[in-house]
Amino acid sequence: MNKLSRILILSTLIITLVFIGYFFGLRRAVTIIVNGQPQTVITRALTVSNVIVNAGIPLTSEDHVRPERNKLVGWNTIIHLEQARPVTIFNEVTGQTVSFRSAERIPASLLVQIGINPSSDDQVLWNGMPIALTEPLPPAIAYFLQYRAAKALHLVEDGNDISLQTTAPTILRALWDNGVRLSAADRLSIPAGSLYNTDQQITLQRAVPLSIQTGQQQIIVRSAATTVGQALAESGIALQGQDYSLPAEDQPLPADGKIRLVRVREEILLEQTTVPFEREFVADPDLELDQIRLIKAGRYGIQVTRLRVRYEDGLKVSRTTESQWTASEPQPEQIGYGTKVVIRTLQTPEGTIEYWRAVPVYATSYSPCRSGSTRCYYGTASGLPVQRGVISVTSKWYRLMAGQRVYVPGYGYAVIGDVGGGIPGQYWIDLAFTDADFEPWHQNTILYFLTPVPADIPWILP
Repeated sequence: MNKLSRILILSTLIITLVFIGYFFGLRRAVTIIVNGQPQTVITRALTVSNVIVNAGIPLTSEDHVRPERNKLVGWNTIIHLEQARPVTIFNEVTGQTVSFRSAERIPASLLVQIGINPSSDDQVLWNGMPIALTEPLPPAIAYFLQYRAAKALHLVEDGNDISLQTTAPTILRALWDNGVRLSAADRLSIPAGSLYNTDQQITLQRAVPLSIQTGQQQIIVRSAATTVGQALAESGIALQGQDYSLPAEDQPLPADGKIRLVRVREEILLEQTTVPFEREFVADPDLELDQIRLIKAGRYGIQVTRLRVRYEDGLKVSRTTESQWTASEPQPEQIGYGTKVVIRTLQTPEGTIEYWRAVPVYATSYSPCRSGSTRCYYGTASGLPVQRGVISVTSKWYRLMAGQRVYVPGYGYAVIGDVGGGIPGQYWIDLAFTDADFEPWHQNTILYFLTPVPADIPWILP
């Protein structure tokens, strides 16, 4: 090799090294699509994983990355990152719950990761709603899934054996999901609302159409009854006195489905109805707050209607009001409610409190992750965090008392700052705690409203 050739080779090597150093040392724009959300970063990092980490994005071994993590990055590279999320799957077959982290969003693939190979008849629920096994889950911080394996359903319909598959908990839903529609008159060997057991054989007797002729009226019904009398009873048509049917009531249903009912009668009816009295509430300044007294008792009124009802051959042809009168007029009831506010004191472990109203209530408790939901809620209707010192009341109470300071024995000082569902038929409060200091409450107690007395007082608690 002559001198000129060596010079050319050396020059080429130097130029190549300079180009490589320039390429990898130059800052480059790289697009990172994180969980479907694109962002652009400027980086000198050489590999995919280094670009992600240098961009301040957490990267775990469970995350899905495209291109591969150790692949070199050039200009205008697009990186796809699907981050792993907490996944909890409850298997209704075994009653077991499995929790893990995964970047997978296809329900069927998530099931495979925990050793479940679902069939096309199996069902997965997310937030209580069925979802497709092969379609991606919507974006979420975490996923809680319920897995239902399909069960065999043995149905005998009008003597014919039918084998079906179902994930439904009840017999009615299992039949509906398999396209078996029931009419109100069909007969099942097991109540339709019963829980389905794979060991059960279900017998379905389909109702047949019937035409019931009563006078000039034709009633079309469906019935699975064995006799004419049973069919009439199921249709709400009773035989009375000299009434009779063709065929007779103890005969099987006719092959042509036609039944005739014959009857004639007339009756006079006196209908007596009560007329409700009104209730009047009257403020009583001499009566203490939350006390009531009966000022005047109310009395129902009575109205009488004379009716003539005529039936011809089983057909009601007229219903005439012959007269109507009021036997007695209703008298209103008057209730006095107290508007006198008395301020009292009470010795408590926290010291002496001064209150203007004390209401017996039933107290329960909650925390962010113990609110009866599948999610954790850390905020309240007032904007305060869920923590000790905040109580929840019904929406009616909250509209009237939001922000008022109260005291609960055994709980302490608090403010009305959240809305809950309540317990029908009684006054109710829900005591807030954090998840760390949660205390279960299910007891009757007294809710003390602390001074100062508000300008607008709800005299009668809803």
